[in-house]
Amino acid sequence: MKLRVLLSEWPDNPYLNVALDEALLLKQKDGAILRIWRNDKTVVLGILSAIKNEVNLDFIEKEKIKLVRRISGGGTVFHDLGNINYTIIVVRPDDELTGIDYLYDKLLRGTINSIESLINDKIEVYNKTDLTFKGYKISGNAGYIHEERYMLHGTLLISSNLELMYKALIIPPKNYKKNNVNMIKYRVNNLSNLINKKITYQNVIEALTQNFLDLLGYESYYFDVPTNEELELAVKLTNEKYSRREFIYRRL
Repeated sequence: MKLRVLLSEWPDNPYLNVALDEALLLKQKDGAILRIWRNDKTVVLGILSAIKNEVNLDFIEKEKIKLVRRISGGGTVFHDLGNINYTIIVVRPDDELTGIDYLYDKLLRGTINSIESLINDKIEVYNKTDLTFKGYKISGNAGYIHEERYMLHGTLLISSNLELMYKALIIPPKNYKKNNVNMIKYRVNNLSNLINKKITYQNVIEALTQNFLDLLGYESYYFDVPTNEELELAVKLTNEKYSRREFIYRRL
């Protein structure tokens, strides 16, 4: 079986970017897709995130930073071109793990292995989905399950504008529960800074592709683009859900 790798991205249209994740999830019939992509300056809410608790709304409106909501849970994150996103979708995995255990104990291992291959060092996991190095969070991840389809997507801070991030987000959120959360979640840094070495977009593509290929045990991979059917559904979801104020502002 071959791993399908998509590099299609629309940095200036984050609504379409997040919609494509759902479109791929709904259309994928078997096997696995790995997608690697970026948004320009955007704040991305989790499906349950309350804007007033996690976003400096006046600031992002003033700076013309787009606000988007995704279908997965987890906290609010800041995207720019220095943050590289990945999405892995697997249909009917042949694995002893199921449910969220498959997402976070199996699929997340591909992300961990990818980062470790980039830095030739070990990273740590906190709060189930926060990947850290040298005491800083460098990657946040969230999952979603639809029928027999499993989706894990997340961020990788390479050279993001952290000053802008801290102004755009409320860190920590107003409603965080200190007893249940390791505070490393809210202490972030760029991976390039922590290893004092430039990491390129191509480096990340190669690391994610090879490590998810190895994790899933597939024979090879190939680069592809979304089909017309997938893209049409993504556009439909963009217009009917992701770009609509009632979806984005569903939880103030």
